[in-house]
Amino acid sequence: MQPAAITDNSWRGILRINCDLSHSGYNDPIVYPGQRDAAHLHRFYGNTLLDEHSNLTSLFTTGESSCQGDELNRSAYWVPALLAPSYEPTSDERLLDNNGEPAWKIVPAVVGNDDEAHEIFYYSAGVDDLASIQPIPLGLKMIAGNHMGMPGMEQDTSIVRWHCQSWESNDATNPRWSSSIPECLAPDRLRMDIFFPSCWNGTDLDSYDHKSHLAYPVNNGGPNGTVCPASHPVPIIRVSFHYAYGVKPEVYDPQSRSSRGWRFASDMYDVSSSTPGGMSLHGDWFNAWHPEALQAILDGCIRQRLDCHDGNLANGYRLTGTRAGSQTEPPIVNKGLGY
Repeated sequence: MQPAAITDNSWRGILRINCDLSHSGYNDPIVYPGQRDAAHLHRFYGNTLLDEHSNLTSLFTTGESSCQGDELNRSAYWVPALLAPSYEPTSDERLLDNNGEPAWKIVPAVVGNDDEAHEIFYYSAGVDDLASIQPIPLGLKMIAGNHMGMPGMEQDTSIVRWHCQSWESNDATNPRWSSSIPECLAPDRLRMDIFFPSCWNGTDLDSYDHKSHLAYPVNNGGPNGTVCPASHPVPIIRVSFHYAYGVKPEVYDPQSRSSRGWRFASDMYDVSSSTPGGMSLHGDWFNAWHPEALQAILDGCIRQRLDCHDGNLANGYRLTGTRAGSQTEPPIVNKGLGY
């Protein structure tokens, strides 16, 4: 099947892929390389062998992938876990953990179903000149969003944002977004978007803060439209994460039947009905795509201005389906903030 052309006021050209959860843990090979259990609780997608010791060689040459493309796509994607207060199902009383603190449970994302696509990783164009876009260099590391986000330090919703699926939010006609987790009522879904920078300095695969080697495109009203700034002149494929979380009885607030009280594992502030969670929304990405596969995405979908779903490369080939990862979960320590 040939993908359809993009619609007006939409993406310039895009490939969407789905992934299953690979595994969870308190590691982060970008921020805390070599340090076990040094981070908040993460949900990992992609390379099944990712751990605190992972580097470009290990990612590119070992492991399978829980994402479409399997060994063509050994990249690693991770976000903090989304947590919901844990209640006793018959009395609706708040449960306590082994330390006598309020207990939490994982809110699973709606991913990994090849029969009903919920593509959560997008590869698209961040600038208007599609011919200028380059593949992402192998081994590039990057972080989007701020793990220090909190009340008084709300983040820009053009980079990271939450919304209820029923809002039908879109950038063209209904830019209704939230910097914190809104109260979405069952059977709605809570959705989140994370947009990574897509302008590279052309030299470094990482930087001291894992951000400075990259920048976001700018539009100064000139004749070339949206372009990369002079400090980061190389436009690369834009990566973005898009998750849906079901507001279901096993995780919703029993009184409001909503996402009230949910928090991100990286939230370093007290979450309440008046101070919603999720302000620390951010994500990490470590590129280990096979270069020829990433070039095919750029040539077939992005530069041709097509809307490629479900791993369709628009060249007669489709990436293989998702692979189930580990279904075990580590304990939730310190509200997900870790050890």
